[in-house]
Amino acid sequence: MDYAASLSLLDEAQALKAVAMTLQHALERQTYLVGHTISLADIVLFSVIGFPTQVADLKFALEGLPEHASAAHRWISMMAAHPALQEATQLCLGITNNQEGIFDDIRPVMEPTVPGMNPLEGGIAGRVVTRFPPEPSGYLHIGHAKAALLNDYYARRYQGHLILRFDDTNPSKEKEEFQESIVVDLQKIEIKPDLVTYTSDYLETILGYAKQMIREGLAFMDDTPQEQMKTERASRQDSKHRNQSPEEALKYFDLMCNGSKEGGEFCLRAKIDMKSNNGTMRDPVLYRQNLTPHHRSGTKYKAYPTYDLACPIVDSIEGVTHALRTTEYDDRNEQYQWILKALGLRRPRNITFSRVNFEYTVLSKRKLTWFVDKGYVTGWDDPRFPTVRGVVRRGINIQALRNFMYAQGASRNVVNMVWHSFWASNKKEIDEKAKRFMAIDKEQHTKLVVTNGPKEGDFAFHETTFHPKKPEMGSRVIRFADTVLLENVDVEGIEVGEDIVLLRWGVVRITKVDPQGGLEGEHVPDGDFRAAKKKLSWIADVKNNCPVVLQEFDHLVTKDKFEEGDNFEDHINPTTMATTDVIGDAALTTLKEHDIIQLERRGFYRVDKPYMGTDKPLMLIMVPDGRSKTMGGLQGKLAHH
Repeated sequence: MDYAASLSLLDEAQALKAVAMTLQHALERQTYLVGHTISLADIVLFSVIGFPTQVADLKFALEGLPEHASAAHRWISMMAAHPALQEATQLCLGITNNQEGIFDDIRPVMEPTVPGMNPLEGGIAGRVVTRFPPEPSGYLHIGHAKAALLNDYYARRYQGHLILRFDDTNPSKEKEEFQESIVVDLQKIEIKPDLVTYTSDYLETILGYAKQMIREGLAFMDDTPQEQMKTERASRQDSKHRNQSPEEALKYFDLMCNGSKEGGEFCLRAKIDMKSNNGTMRDPVLYRQNLTPHHRSGTKYKAYPTYDLACPIVDSIEGVTHALRTTEYDDRNEQYQWILKALGLRRPRNITFSRVNFEYTVLSKRKLTWFVDKGYVTGWDDPRFPTVRGVVRRGINIQALRNFMYAQGASRNVVNMVWHSFWASNKKEIDEKAKRFMAIDKEQHTKLVVTNGPKEGDFAFHETTFHPKKPEMGSRVIRFADTVLLENVDVEGIEVGEDIVLLRWGVVRITKVDPQGGLEGEHVPDGDFRAAKKKLSWIADVKNNCPVVLQEFDHLVTKDKFEEGDNFEDHINPTTMATTDVIGDAALTTLKEHDIIQLERRGFYRVDKPYMGTDKPLMLIMVPDGRSKTMGGLQGKLAHH
């Protein structure tokens, strides 16, 4: 230490040469300055030469070494590559100026973080490992999607790895059906994990660590009734078993794990601090008996660890570097780190983000199951549901979903998000790619006879682009005929002599208005588009049009935010789905499932079922766009969200 302090009086070049001479002599027959591992002596000398862990700093240091300083060259290169020293450098850079270190000149330079996302504390390219650990006890919802997307983002940005780990240690709730659905749902939002694991594969290992805690006096077996235990923890009162011997605790632990009735009365509790202001540190439960057969291991195990014990152990074993958790786990982070320290395991960093809630939405598995069981929805992929498969079926664009979740990512504030904002961000993405078509209400329409238009038998067509601002998207043909269909709402107030615009065709001057319904007009080839007040969608009244059914959906509940004590069943929306039959142009028959299109002046739609014949029409689901009204004045039957 004194030697290092004396070197600090020299300039950088002189200090480097002095250290090189010292290292050349001291490291002739050893790797480190003291002993057989890195020590404070190594770190102090490394800091004297500028702590050159980054690529540019290391290059400068090595080039400044005297000739034949091979030992110094080896030692500096070795120290610069040490993961702990690189992490320390990154932590300092993050604190001082929010920069990210460059420790490798082979890997591509990382892109800047997207809006809303912060750099990972201590994150180094190539070494970040994140995990998404769902319990296979239900279908993923929009809240799970945020957690999955954030973990995926950091794994990809830092050129690391994402683990999909099924937290399957509660056989009473878990099913293989849910496990398979989670894999499918992640594929729907374009997440591909690098590794799929199961907490149940580590049960023997976790069992061993539980026994280690018992032997070291860090855990005890307790048969206190659940309600009494809850009261004792709230009042900070020790359990009567807290000071039992390790031998007695192991006896009851084995009884519990063997599935005996006597052992079933007991659970394993950590012995932490019953006086702690943090309730999760007041001797939490770590293991319980559960005789329900496991969907993977059958009846091999009769007791299972809680999430509080299993999660930190498996995180450490699997090499997770950053454990992302929602703010509801804030108090448990202290417990998480205590367990790892007690067991002598490597400790990942806990990164906290806010959970996502939406207005007029319930996310509880129990409540969503109620809607399914009561028949209020058609299934877990119902477009009214906040499940991943529900919002995908409703028409969410995956990049829009990512952008929306990233924008909330770094915030720790738990707020009720507005669906309008969610769908408005979606519109920005789909508007660029959605092909344009036209359709007219099958029942509520008026016929317009264009007296100088082509006859149906003439088979007149006109080519137009799919997207008015993107000709590179290609084109389609529109059928012309002397009789066209207009929306009833559009023809209200039309007068003789008035010019109207038929979109993609031209100006028509109205020559007759029949009080009983029906219009006549004349196509004006050189008519003034700008002067016409009404610019209308239309469909030629011909035989090869496409039958279409439009589906609209509303919120399942009428209350924007539920408070404690509210019964959601008292706020069920009685009308949440409506359908409209329309007549669309023939090009709609070419659409495939999942295509997103725009029906001009109506809105955006996702193809739920493609056209399969006159008795199997095209089924379209309206995609909300964040507006309270449609863009062209053609209102649907339900609220436009």
